[in-house]
Amino acid sequence: MNGNGRLHSLDVLRGLDMLALIVVSPLLRAADAAWGMPEGLMRQFTHEWGGFTFYDIIMPLFIFMCGAAIPLAMRRRLTPEGRPAKGFFAHVAGRVAMLWIFGMVVQGRLLTLDPMKISPFNNTLQAIAAGYLFVALAQLLPRMWHRVAVAVLCTAAYGGAMAAVGDYSSDGNAAQLVEQWVLRHVLPAGSEAFSTGGYTWFLTTLMFVAMTFAGSFATEILRSERREAVRAWLLAAYGAGLLAAGWALVPWVPMVKHTFNVSFSLQAMGWCALSLAALYALVDVRGFRRGLGPVELWGRTALTAYMVWNVFRPSVLAAAGVFSGGLARVAGDKAATFAVAVLAAAAMHLVLVARERLRRCA
Repeated sequence: MNGNGRLHSLDVLRGLDMLALIVVSPLLRAADAAWGMPEGLMRQFTHEWGGFTFYDIIMPLFIFMCGAAIPLAMRRRLTPEGRPAKGFFAHVAGRVAMLWIFGMVVQGRLLTLDPMKISPFNNTLQAIAAGYLFVALAQLLPRMWHRVAVAVLCTAAYGGAMAAVGDYSSDGNAAQLVEQWVLRHVLPAGSEAFSTGGYTWFLTTLMFVAMTFAGSFATEILRSERREAVRAWLLAAYGAGLLAAGWALVPWVPMVKHTFNVSFSLQAMGWCALSLAALYALVDVRGFRRGLGPVELWGRTALTAYMVWNVFRPSVLAAAGVFSGGLARVAGDKAATFAVAVLAAAAMHLVLVARERLRRCA
C-alpha cells in the first residue's frame, strides 16, 4: 500500500480480470474459430450449469474488488469518529445510480426505449451497485464484528432459502422462483426480459452483498498494524479458509455460478482473496511493478473499458476490420479473423490510454 493508501495490487488484479474478459477471451474465441483450440481450454471460457470454470471467476472477482476498494474510498468520507462526512450519502447514492443505469444500458437494453425489452436488473454492474450500497453504508457500523455478522446472516439466509424452497435445477431453484415472481409484477406481459437464461439477481442480492463484504474484509486485513509480510499470509489464510468452506459444502450444495450458490460463492471468494494475497506480496510488499503499467492502466480504467467494449463493440470490431481488410487476400480468412480480434484489443488499449491522458490534463 503506497503513501496515499492505494493498493497497486488491487489495480493489477482488476486489470488482469478486465483483460481476461475483453482481451484474452475474444482472442481465444477468434483462434478457436480460425484454427481450433483444445476443447478443454475452451470449456474454461464458458459458463456451465454446475461446476467451476476459469470464466466463472470473472464476475465474482469484480464484486470482490469493489468490496476491497470500499474501506479505502470511504476513509476520506468519514470523520475520525466514523460518522458520515459531508457528501457521504450523496456520493453513495450517486455511485449506485450510475452503476445501475450503466448496467441497464449494457444488458438491460435501456437504450432501446422499448418497455417490452428493458430489464430492470440483470447485469454485473447492478450486482456491484447492490453490494456497494449495503457495504458502504455498513462502514458506519461501530464495530468490525457487526459487519461480519451482517455478511454471515446474508450468506445463511440465502443458503437457507435455496435449501428450503425448490431444488437446485435451472428453473426450480428458490432464486429463480423469486426472480419470476418479481418480474411478473414489474414487467408488462410478454416482455422479453422474462427469459433470464438461468441467471438470478433479486434474491441473489444477498450473496452479492456477502461477496462485497468478503472483499472489504480482505482490505481490513491489509490495513492492519501488522508487518506487510504477515498481512499477506493472513490474507492467504483467509482465502484458504473460504475456499475450504466452499469445498466442504459441495456434497450438499452444488456449485452453480448462475445462482451464486453458497458453495460456489465461498470458493470464488477464496480464489479472489488468494489472488490478491499473492499480488500484494509481489507488487506492494516486494515492489515488483516492472512491465505492469499497462495492466494497472486497465485496472484504473476498468469501468471505461467495460462500457466501451459492451456498448461500442460493433464499432470497435468494424474499425479493426477496416485495418485488417486486405489481410484475407494475403494470409487467408483464418488469419484475418484472428487479426480483427488482435486489432480490437489494441484499439481498446488506445482508448484507455487516451482516457488516462485526458484525465491527467483535466
